[in-house]
Amino acid sequence: MKTLSFTILFFMLSAVAMAQKRGVIVNMADGVPVRDVKIYTNTNQIFQTNWRGEYSISKPFTSATIVHPNYVSLTLNLYEMGDTIQLLPKYHSLDEVVVYGNAPKPFVPNKSFKVDVFQKPSGFDFLSLFRKHTGLSKKQKEKHDEIIKTY
Repeated sequence: MKTLSFTILFFMLSAVAMAQKRGVIVNMADGVPVRDVKIYTNTNQIFQTNWRGEYSISKPFTSATIVHPNYVSLTLNLYEMGDTIQLLPKYHSLDEVVVYGNAPKPFVPNKSFKVDVFQKPSGFDFLSLFRKHTGLSKKQKEKHDEIIKTY
């Protein structure tokens, strides 16, 4: 009977000891410790990290909520809390963007503006592979020679 009560007392003390937790809270993006983080336990206790991001919870608890204004809040059970807890930073973003401006003016061509409707398309002409190549015309040869001389 004495050994049974001793083992029950041992398990009760170990459960209380497991409820006490120590660790550090760091920024998830760069691993820098975060100071002044509030830790709210389910037993209505409030703890705060020091300048090195370290915390020590001395009272028994089963879950805790970790809160900082610049980070996403996190709620963890006791068994989920390791010795290092990472907090995700809040990134400030806009919900809605309104753009004001003038509508573009329609294009009205001048009288001197000419459009060649029958312009050859640029790029590779597949059918040209099957045509007989007769070489350059006399006019094209003269122009070619002139370009080479002036180069």
